[in-house]
Amino acid sequence: MKSLFLLFACLLPLAIFARQNDVAHSENFRDTICPGKSTLFISGSLHYGFLWSHRYNMGHLVKKHLTSYEFDISKNTTGNLCWQQPYHFPTSGIAIHVIPLGNPEQLGTAIGVYPYINFPLGNAKRKIKSNLRLGYGLGYITKKFDPLENHKNVAIGSNLNACIVLRLNEMWELNDRNSIELGLGLTHFSNGAARLPNLGLNIPTVNIGYHHYIWQNMCTKRSGWTEDKKTHTEEILADKNWHVNVLLVTGFNDIDPPGGKYYGLLNIHSSVMKRTARKHRWGAGIDIMYSDAIRKKLSLDDIHVSVAGNLQPGAKICYELVLGRLSLPFEMGAYLYTRYKSFGGIYNRFAIHYLVGDHLLVNVSLKTHFARAEYIEYGLGWKF
Repeated sequence: MKSLFLLFACLLPLAIFARQNDVAHSENFRDTICPGKSTLFISGSLHYGFLWSHRYNMGHLVKKHLTSYEFDISKNTTGNLCWQQPYHFPTSGIAIHVIPLGNPEQLGTAIGVYPYINFPLGNAKRKIKSNLRLGYGLGYITKKFDPLENHKNVAIGSNLNACIVLRLNEMWELNDRNSIELGLGLTHFSNGAARLPNLGLNIPTVNIGYHHYIWQNMCTKRSGWTEDKKTHTEEILADKNWHVNVLLVTGFNDIDPPGGKYYGLLNIHSSVMKRTARKHRWGAGIDIMYSDAIRKKLSLDDIHVSVAGNLQPGAKICYELVLGRLSLPFEMGAYLYTRYKSFGGIYNRFAIHYLVGDHLLVNVSLKTHFARAEYIEYGLGWKF
């Protein structure tokens, strides 16, 4: 599972902690904009799992089962942001996960710092609550590949990586102040092929945790909102017209053998999108992609192409999961033309978009070919 987003932590906190000018557009919800208490929690959990040898040449890195520790601070949502009601008032927070990898000589320790959202599954008022935790952030691996001193580490070529967490958990409320958590999840570290090798680290775990609330405040109905702001934001978020998104993105990546120079890229993404529900957008688009790494790989095979001959146009279908001004796009595309055939004819893109104002889009995305990451993209765009 190498589809990660390096530096997504730079964008996700905007949706989790920022007080956006977002207000739900249903009539019933306008009268209950602040339905509950704002509660702050501190939590600790113990994890037990293993390093998954998902490639045949990683077996020598797995030495023993892993015990790790996680600490986080979180707060419940109260409905004052428009995306919270459709998702049944999730919990958001930030966590630090320390994972000794059971191989101190070649892998060392993995440290993940990530913001997350706990999405309730079912009735959030039950004493036993099921949740899906989704988190993106930064990871640090203390032992990376080195051709002289650590050549057996074929999994990670950089200290700084992305960290993604997917976890199912059950929460038991002991009383108003304390809860117990049991969970089953997967933590993944990867650099998105920015530096090779990049097989990535997959760590399945089971966990038990304890949650204690440390602060509570009754929110004030419509506190801080003006009718003008509310009306303007409702118009943006309730808009179900077709819109065109155009983005200019750049980035860099590495090629074999590891430790060489970085190669740049410059891509144009375009899509036509329509919001079909408060949680979803669908559409299609065209990409124009250029990568110096592809041109270099072709030259190593005695295929010399011009800049224009190295362009990779592609057509795609698009889906976005909407969380207010932040959205999580997923795209499935096919090359209309490419001289480089090793990746095949299909590509995928996973992204985070954040809408600033009415039109400006901030983008971080990862282009992959199914389970094979190609590069990470950073850029800006405009929503027409």
